[in-house]
This record gives sequence, C-alpha cells and structure tokens, in this order.
Amino acid sequence: MSIAVQIQTVLVMSACGALMGMGYDTYHVLTGRSRLPAWLLFVCDVLFWLGSMGLVFFILVKVNDGIVRFPIFLGMLFGAWVYFVIGSKKYIQFLMAVIKFCKWLYRTILRVIDLLIIRPILFVYRLVFMLLASLYAAVMTVFGFGWKLARYTASPFARWGRHLGKKMYRNTTGFWTNWKNWFHSKKKQE
Repeated sequence: MSIAVQIQTVLVMSACGALMGMGYDTYHVLTGRSRLPAWLLFVCDVLFWLGSMGLVFFILVKVNDGIVRFPIFLGMLFGAWVYFVIGSKKYIQFLMAVIKFCKWLYRTILRVIDLLIIRPILFVYRLVFMLLASLYAAVMTVFGFGWKLARYTASPFARWGRHLGKKMYRNTTGFWTNWKNWFHSKKKQE
C-alpha cells in the first residue's frame, strides 16, 4: 500500500472520528430529551455503537479495502479529540437551536392546519347542524299546529265516535262471552 493511500486512510478515519463524535453528541442530546426507560436506552446504545462501527468499517473498505492497521485507530482518536476540543459545544448549541426550530415549526404547522382546515370544517358542521335543528323545529311546530287543528275539528265527532266504540265493544264482548259459554256447554255434554 502506498504512502498516499495510507495518508488518505488516516485523514478519512480522522473525519470518521469527528463524525462519530458528532453522532455521539446528537445521540446524547436526543436520548437525554426523550426520557426513555433504562432497558430501551441500553438497546439504543448498543444499536448506536454497532451502527457506528459498521459505518466506519464500510468507509474503511471503500478507502483501503478494509485493511486495519494501528494508524487507523490513531486517526479516529485524533479526529474525535479535535471535534470534542473545538466543535462539540458549538455543535450542541446548533443542535439545540435546530430542535427548538423544529418544535416551533411543528406547532406553527398545527396552528395553520387548525385555522385553515379544522375550524372551517367545524364551522360548516355547526352551521349545517343549526340549520337542520331549525328546520326540524319548524316542521315539528307546523306538525303540532296541524295536529291540534285536526283534533279541534274532529272534537264534535269524538263523542259520537266514543259512544259508537263503547257500543261496539259491549256487543262484541257479549258475543264472545256467549260463544265461550256455548263452547264450554258442548264440552260438558260430551
């Protein structure tokens, strides 16, 4: 392997070390804000480190066919050290600003959806419901008035109808009673 490839590998691994530091800070900020249970945090830690190792090995395969040597580890440590000394605090501040912006954007989008979609739909729903309730009340008022009018106009015939009904009831009651007595008397004779 030539010197140029070795220098390129060390520089790329230094960049990987810095990227792993950024990834660690990002992971630390996100898991610190999420309040995950301890067992889930452990699983996330394992997945983070496995993913980081897989990414570094993938890059190493692309740069120098996956040959692992001691200078590679020095390059990664150097890149991580430079990142933590120079850029860690600024990156965390930037990340917190991005998270704050994302929260603001999320709340703003929800407000816009509420103002432009949800409230007009609720307004139309309430308007239609109010119109239907008014129509129902009007129909019931007209129907109630019509019913009272019909009862009033039919009231002279009501007494006549009641007397007729009572007379028919008495006649049919006697008929049924006579029929039952006749039927029972036939049974007794047998």
